[in-house]
Amino acid sequence: MKNLARFKEKVNARNIMVQAMYQLSFGHNTAKEIEDSFVKEFTKTKVDYIFFKNIFKYTVKNNDALKEQIYSKSDLELFGIKKIDVMEENILMLVLSEYKLDQTPKNILIDEAVRLSKKFGADNAYKFINATLDTLLK
Repeated sequence: MKNLARFKEKVNARNIMVQAMYQLSFGHNTAKEIEDSFVKEFTKTKVDYIFFKNIFKYTVKNNDALKEQIYSKSDLELFGIKKIDVMEENILMLVLSEYKLDQTPKNILIDEAVRLSKKFGADNAYKFINATLDTLLK
């Protein structure tokens, strides 16, 4: 894995974005409550909070359109799945949002998504994430 120390603030922001999106999927709190909670909880962690807030808000606002984009371009049959797990879906949505807003290069986004899926997703989710993003980010 590449040395991410120079980009630690964005790496940390991506980590907490995945966690925030997962918490949002339960529907117990509003996006604003979750955002405020994560900003408060991770004050001692080096996080790019502007990046976190922008990507998180965009993802929440465009949730349905992002899901539609993911499901229309995902080859679920190839991986023998009927529905994308919540964690993998969140990672894909966050990456698409970052691609749109921050114009991060495709190779970095795919590397980060694979890293996040290995950390937070199912055992072989990174394979699905990698293949799906390769299609989505063309």
